[in-house]
Amino acid sequence: MEGKEAPYLIALACLLKHIGKFAQQAGFEELPLEKPLEEKEKKILALADQLATGEQLPPEGEEPRQLRSIFCSLTADGQQAKEVLYWPLKPLQMSEDVIFPQGKEEAIKEAYKDLGKKFKEQAEKLRETQGENLPVYLESLLLLLQRYAWCIPSALPDVSLYDHARIAAGLAVCLLDQDEATLDALEKLQASRTGGAAPGPEALDKAVALLVGGDISGVQDFIYTITARGATSALRGRSFYLQLLTEAVARYVLRRLELPITNLIYQGGGGFYLLARPSDQARLDEIRREVSRILLAHHRGDLYLALAFVPLKAADFYDGRISGRWEELGQRLQKAKQRRFAELGDELVNLFQPEGHGGNEELQCQVCGREHKGTKEDAGVRKCPPCLSYEKLGDGLRRARYLWMSQKDPDVPADPLEVLPGGWEEVLAAFGMEAGVVKEIGDVPNTDGPRWILALKDEAMKGLKPDSKTVVGRRFLVNVTPILTEEEYKEFREKIEGLSKPGSVKDFSVMEYQSKGLKRLGVLRMDVDNLGKLFAQGFGDKAGLSRVAALSFAISLFFEGWVEVLAERLGKDEQGHDRLYSIYSGGDDLFFVGSWDAVVELARAIRADFSRFVANHPGLHTSAGIALVGGKYPLYQAAEDAGRAEKQAKDLRWKEDGHEREKDAISFLGQALPWRRFGIEECKEGMDTVHSLAHLLFRLTSPEDKGGEDVPRALLQMLIRLQEQHQETAERRARVGEDRNKAGAVQTYYGPWIWRGYYFLKRMAQRLEKERPEAARKVDELAEKLHGENFRAIEWIGLAARWAELLGRERE
Repeated sequence: MEGKEAPYLIALACLLKHIGKFAQQAGFEELPLEKPLEEKEKKILALADQLATGEQLPPEGEEPRQLRSIFCSLTADGQQAKEVLYWPLKPLQMSEDVIFPQGKEEAIKEAYKDLGKKFKEQAEKLRETQGENLPVYLESLLLLLQRYAWCIPSALPDVSLYDHARIAAGLAVCLLDQDEATLDALEKLQASRTGGAAPGPEALDKAVALLVGGDISGVQDFIYTITARGATSALRGRSFYLQLLTEAVARYVLRRLELPITNLIYQGGGGFYLLARPSDQARLDEIRREVSRILLAHHRGDLYLALAFVPLKAADFYDGRISGRWEELGQRLQKAKQRRFAELGDELVNLFQPEGHGGNEELQCQVCGREHKGTKEDAGVRKCPPCLSYEKLGDGLRRARYLWMSQKDPDVPADPLEVLPGGWEEVLAAFGMEAGVVKEIGDVPNTDGPRWILALKDEAMKGLKPDSKTVVGRRFLVNVTPILTEEEYKEFREKIEGLSKPGSVKDFSVMEYQSKGLKRLGVLRMDVDNLGKLFAQGFGDKAGLSRVAALSFAISLFFEGWVEVLAERLGKDEQGHDRLYSIYSGGDDLFFVGSWDAVVELARAIRADFSRFVANHPGLHTSAGIALVGGKYPLYQAAEDAGRAEKQAKDLRWKEDGHEREKDAISFLGQALPWRRFGIEECKEGMDTVHSLAHLLFRLTSPEDKGGEDVPRALLQMLIRLQEQHQETAERRARVGEDRNKAGAVQTYYGPWIWRGYYFLKRMAQRLEKERPEAARKVDELAEKLHGENFRAIEWIGLAARWAELLGRERE
């Protein structure tokens, strides 16, 4: 294999080799290669397989098997998985019976045959229509493998055929660059692990690949530091643009290095990882400068791509060493972020020149605050072309069912500051990409270069038809965008100044009004706890590149796929109003805005389903922070408030069954609690969690004509004051260092208020007994629960009462 097609041919050969294993077990005819492989190419494919797995493999059995959840192989928080679960043998889609691991199936052979039949039918269509266009065919085939082989095990029982095949293909591309002597030495290294002679030290010290990482910094300020004017659609547009930008940069790097898509390990969350050849180092330095010039031209230093790499020697793929290299790459990326644009050298001088005309109000954008020659008035607000473009992109996402992209020639500016900052389309064009979102597949424009049409919904897959220049497949994207209806517009146009038009993205102020009880927005930030540590240490000496890739893919499935299902399910209230807005969800974290009561329920559902998704592993969990703000509250401040709340949750230390625990918590209304105490089970009244007690108290204190018991609201005030007095004592003792046990959890302190509270509840129960016996019984149970648990509930009972009070409060 020689020439520019060689990387694509060896990658295709690797995919077809693994599809052949699938074919043998599923009973369909293998997809053929155009010509037989030479001995060197066969050697490369075998070595790539070994390096991808990172361990000595047992002989593969002939019988079909289920794929064990990758989470069952992890050690997290010092804990092992309590049970072994398997992914269902079904095509990948966002449905309850597919996305969650389960016990073993009985009809495994039948499931394999069904998967194989569907895969073969679609693979044949791809070969017929795209076989002459190698890059397009390779990527479409990879996406088809993702859909049907995501649940089929490779030689490793916890790594899918899809994940292993793509990593092995990427490594095969890198090995294609090696000479025969190096390949022979790699074979000896593998043989030495089973007792054979070891290769010489020269071979062991030679890099066989580069692990490359890219991370865009400045993301949070870019998204959140805008005014409320036009914020709803612009916010989502900015967030989605960053996702497109990440993809455009990753593909630009691959294209400049002449690498196929199989060399992209992961992209999302503003970053990407890929495999490159050792000989690509010089070109990576050049690419780093090109990317910086484009970002400097259009974002004037607000966004920066940190690009770094570490060489991978053959030994790095074995005995878990890959985790250390991954960690080292993270450190190099952090150093690169601290030296933003340093690669531009003398060009940096221009960064310190004054921008704009200084104080020209007519040219100053009222959304982002920057001066721009193209600033114009839109609906009474001055907006620059970039901000207008983000709003337009956000509006386009409202009913989007397809993402399309097209390749074109890139345009790197020689002098970045001579370029007028453009909108998102101009930035992507500079990296050689056109893109857009559409509702109907017929709205995708005809373009000259290779293109991609990716379904954003499972049901939209039916409309995809491959052709010779179009990659087709599924793209998981959390796109929950509330739309302002005609009825809502009529209801709120007199109440809210500057209300958007019907059919636009719903204003924050409308979602604030549609909250239950207190009229406030909820701002949610949430992510996986200790994820970096999980990648660095979770697999121990069993860490291999394909396992790391499988873990990345699995986590992204939840945050980029299933979270959308939950948000769509929980976003509507009884009247059918959409009350949740996804600003971002991807990688391992998310950011949502919406009616505060809906946001709380979404957070609970995400935490509950995350446990199911990770096979109920006790050491895998998330932490969240929720801030309540007004609809006109500055967005950047709301993001910071939610961020501080999330940090408060992550800083929590507590005890469970005598063991010290940390994180796995939520901060709500200024108080952090473990999720288990907060409540993540189905919504029902009770006294075991904050959630269940809050809803019990809300019903008890609601009027009878609204289904309540009409218990005096003084009950809520007393419970709130009870916790406040306890907290005051805890804080007073904290000043003298007496308040915390070894785990850092606040201890229960006794005082006269406890017995006064108990007496108050008993007296209230007696007064209610004659007219409302059920309410009396509940209040009495509450008193006894306080007493029976040694008054431990005093640490959170006030939070439940405050929650109930907010649910019952009308707008002030």
